[in-house]
Amino acid sequence: MTKILHIFKGIKLSFLLLIFFLLVQNTFSQDLYIGASSEFYLKSNTDFTTSNTVVTVNTSGKFSVEAGSDWGFAQEYVDGEVTAYGNGETKLPVGNNGVYAPVFANHTGNIVGSYFNATPTNGSNGAGVDAVSNVEYWKLTGNAIITLPWNNASGITSLVNDNGGALNSIAIVGNDNGTWNLVSAVGTNIVSGDLLTGNTTSDASNEVALNGFSQFTFGIDHQILLTVNDLFLFNGISILSNPIKSGKNNIQFRSENNLNNLEISLYDLRGRQLRLYQNVSIQNGIGTLQKPNLPSGVYLLKFSHEGKQGVKKIIIE
Repeated sequence: MTKILHIFKGIKLSFLLLIFFLLVQNTFSQDLYIGASSEFYLKSNTDFTTSNTVVTVNTSGKFSVEAGSDWGFAQEYVDGEVTAYGNGETKLPVGNNGVYAPVFANHTGNIVGSYFNATPTNGSNGAGVDAVSNVEYWKLTGNAIITLPWNNASGITSLVNDNGGALNSIAIVGNDNGTWNLVSAVGTNIVSGDLLTGNTTSDASNEVALNGFSQFTFGIDHQILLTVNDLFLFNGISILSNPIKSGKNNIQFRSENNLNNLEISLYDLRGRQLRLYQNVSIQNGIGTLQKPNLPSGVYLLKFSHEGKQGVKKIIIE
């Protein structure tokens, strides 16, 4: 009987320890909320987790990090404002509405950032800007070289393909009293990635005075498009009989000059390459491509020749 009692007590103790462990685990996996007039400070290189939950911040609360911090990922980020103290290269782990959109900043002095998965403020396009994203925006203050990321919900495919088709024309633009201007000099933004996932960095040699802009998002650098499209400017390439009937077997285009060794890629509006044509020639001002069996819709033809590029939109009826 004594032995049975000892076994029973052992089971009871194990059960109580299990309950205690579960309660502790549940306590530490609760969502982190920064209340009004409160601040949560995270030092650089500190082990920290919210157990795959999002940090929310009251409008008068503050989530802050030390310069050099790289905390944050798609399941653990801050839905609200983040402050970085000091100088250095820091990731501001911001997001909103289920979208993680961290700002990478090489900053001098404190910086503050937040992200909004919402339409930016309407405004006119500045002289160097051809188009502005209508999907998302960031608010930033301080002085920094900044990198902004996009994902497959950012609408970059439409932004690029509807405005010249040049991925490297993506630039960071800022709203300056109702006008969307480039935040860095023309042609200085650094673009990496593809139409679905990538990022753009402002001029790596010059900090941006972030306080001069109320919002930041992606735009199209007009001068980059002029450089990319000089194939068309010098050769006057245009699509014949556009829209193209679905029953037609060929896509024809005209040029002011005869050209050899053209490379032409056919894309859909999601950025997927459907066909690659190589060593295409234009003779007597006319070039011809065999048209694949395509459903009705809008497509893009990207022309490349001797380092020059250009994109034309075609419509299949």
